[in-house]
Amino acid sequence: MPSTTFFHLPQAKREKLLQCARDEFSRVPFDEASINRIVHQAEISRGSFYMYFTDKADLFRYLLQCYLDDLTQLMVQLLDREQGDLFAAFESLFQALVERREDLAAQQFQAILHRNAGVQQGALLRSAGTHSLFTALSDHIDASRLSIRREDDLEDMFHILISVTAPALCAALSHTDPQPVWTRFCAQLDILRRGMLARHEAT
Repeated sequence: MPSTTFFHLPQAKREKLLQCARDEFSRVPFDEASINRIVHQAEISRGSFYMYFTDKADLFRYLLQCYLDDLTQLMVQLLDREQGDLFAAFESLFQALVERREDLAAQQFQAILHRNAGVQQGALLRSAGTHSLFTALSDHIDASRLSIRREDDLEDMFHILISVTAPALCAALSHTDPQPVWTRFCAQLDILRRGMLARHEAT
């Protein structure tokens, strides 16, 4: 994570550095990204960079964390709008992110995912830990809507929904027509809603 020195910079200077980093990481894979190019575009010295971040990986992780924080805020809004309905919130999240895919920030994030296979399909969430994400959202989930049988069921359900939603989003954002992906995603959520066992098989 950035040093306190970074957070003491004027906001415009912080944002310029982060934007230059987003430009670089969306242009080339992580291994080919250059700190020299980033600092040149940001108009800071290489020495200053190392006062703000430990290394390139530290900067990359922070950018992913920023994206995750934005997703968390959006998910809170959607859960509140859907009155705590976890499934409805994940459906709304999918739709909201697909609708925003023409935005510059969304395009850059998608480019980062595309150019870095290691952060595709949920690794963004794993970089910060899905437990911390669940903790941030758990108070906004209406557990009474769900079949909770043991203490960890709600968090496990949340993780399962992430594992279904993340790859579907990656697929939808990379296709010209996201409708087939949306249709399949809804079908998968419906299976999870109903439960995988037929009612007479449940114990």
